[in-house]
Amino acid sequence: MEKLRVDLKEKSYDILIGENIFNEINNYIKDYKKILIITNTTVGPLYLEKFLNSLNKKDNVFTFTIEDGEEYKKLDTVLPIYDFMLENNFNRKSLIISLGGGVVCDLSGYVAATFMRGIDFIQVPTTLLSQVDASIGGKVAINYKAKNIIGSFHQPKLVLVDINVLKTLESREIKSGLGEIVKMAATFNKDFYNFIFENHEKINNFDKEIFIKMILHSCQTKANVVSQDEKENGIRAALNYGHSYGHVIEKITDYKVYTHGEAVILGMNFVNKLGYELGIVEKEVVDKQIELFKKLKMSYLIPKYDFEKMINIFKKDKKNNSDKLRLVMCPKLGEVKFIDLEIEKLKELYDKITDTKLRAIIDIGTNSVRLFIAELYNGYINKKYLKLMEITRLGEDVDKNGFLKDEAIERTVNVLKNYKNIIDNYKITDIKVCATSATRDSSNKDIFINKVKKETDLNIECISGEQEGTYCFNGILSEIDNNKKFIAIDIGGGSTEIIIGNKENIEFIKSFNFGSVRLKEKFFKNENYKENIAKMEKFVYNMLNETELKHINFDEYELIGVAGTVTTQVSVLKRLKEYDTNEIHNYLLTIDEIEKNLNLFMSKSIDERKEIIGLHPKRAEVIVSGTLILKILLKYFNKRVILVSENDILEGIMIS
Repeated sequence: MEKLRVDLKEKSYDILIGENIFNEINNYIKDYKKILIITNTTVGPLYLEKFLNSLNKKDNVFTFTIEDGEEYKKLDTVLPIYDFMLENNFNRKSLIISLGGGVVCDLSGYVAATFMRGIDFIQVPTTLLSQVDASIGGKVAINYKAKNIIGSFHQPKLVLVDINVLKTLESREIKSGLGEIVKMAATFNKDFYNFIFENHEKINNFDKEIFIKMILHSCQTKANVVSQDEKENGIRAALNYGHSYGHVIEKITDYKVYTHGEAVILGMNFVNKLGYELGIVEKEVVDKQIELFKKLKMSYLIPKYDFEKMINIFKKDKKNNSDKLRLVMCPKLGEVKFIDLEIEKLKELYDKITDTKLRAIIDIGTNSVRLFIAELYNGYINKKYLKLMEITRLGEDVDKNGFLKDEAIERTVNVLKNYKNIIDNYKITDIKVCATSATRDSSNKDIFINKVKKETDLNIECISGEQEGTYCFNGILSEIDNNKKFIAIDIGGGSTEIIIGNKENIEFIKSFNFGSVRLKEKFFKNENYKENIAKMEKFVYNMLNETELKHINFDEYELIGVAGTVTTQVSVLKRLKEYDTNEIHNYLLTIDEIEKNLNLFMSKSIDERKEIIGLHPKRAEVIVSGTLILKILLKYFNKRVILVSENDILEGIMIS
């Protein structure tokens, strides 16, 4: 175990660094009558019990769990903690222990700083980022309209860094912490920066000894800086390198797209490129940092946002003065410089130093309407911001009536209004809206399209089945880096697209006039499944056999499925209470699993189906027909498995 000292006279404290050292805290908590451990919904299940078991003191130890995420670092989260402490008679002789990442560290420290004008607290950081940054230095805060705008300086009594907790961190969280480590090296120690550069392969492979050295060095650096300048009146401000624009990125994306460390990396690249254009930063710094980001597999491309929205957030940074922005720059590795930049000068250079642009795609289908927002770089998707889906049943009875119902149009327009508000909030002007089979097959499509234009100012393009299939195929290809041949199926509400080929060539593409909604209405209007399944299968087979499909050797191709019918199979199998892309994308779904789901769906009434975990309630009416189509297609192509892809028409339109 290593012990560092943050020297702040009467406020001095230790930083302990080692493996499996939770029990070391017992030497620091003997004199406290009551202890409150604050953790979150992610860390609690992993480490709270182990931490509690390490305590010699068992009486009067309380726990409080908050939700996980930067969006919960706010006053609404703090107030219930105050209530809990008052109800349980905490006083100035009590202690708070934070057990969690940066949000828990900041928020717990803020509670400690403000409860009864200040009580003691101990930091037990559980992420790499919080171990080298948030837990050290006594900066405690919550967010309010801007990052960390309400807070104080309140030093902990101890920082306990147990590197064993890093074993449960995802790769993305490790890289987020590496962003802060790189920041520390770039600004204070060129030799340490070169050490990281030379050991990038070991870092990517999570070499324990290298990580101990990086954590120890970063903690020592920050301890030295804080000892010299506790309240950021001088050199401590250098620790804000990359943070000004990083905070803008976090806020503008509502803390849901980038982690703090990822945003800091982009912020470093931002000031590097800006400094180079101003003649302050050497080209070597810009290039070597980008090279290191690449070696550590970090995203470094700078997103371009609406300038006025971006600058309004920038102005709220507490480091700024009047009409100038206070920025930390790194002229050479191991050196820092503070500059005050006029906003007009940033505006002049903004286009030149940013890399990506935002685009919004809306897909209006037969059963659902979806929104996709992403960053584009040179025709590729650099970062996915959000995907939203609402069931509107626009195509309800369109196969029977030949037109879109007024109530279905109204439902869809209301969803589109909400999507347009989201798009406007991001200030996105690059918008593409595509409508598929339900709209293109209806006699009153112009009424619908004109109503949307009038009420939302969105321009709908009604695309053909072949266009739909091509977009879908290109979407799947967006993440495939080999030349494997595959059959792609997209089961929609009104139509099903089948595309066969590879990166070089599409051999077959057709939009078939059957989908989950259409076949539900044609064969299963009264939920009479068993007696009509054979009729439906014959209907689908006849449509397939009327094409060139019957002459293709399917053994040469892998089967890939996209869209709601296919992804729902996985979410039901895994009983996902919330849709999770990481759980669904690239899942290899078997015919037996599809059969298992089908039996489950058919054994229940529509109302009972709505209670199935993983099944969207509004999809309950059409999930049986959709699953039957999926099963029939696997049988037709003589496949036992299908690869589930999250990439579909949305990605295809995005990169078109």
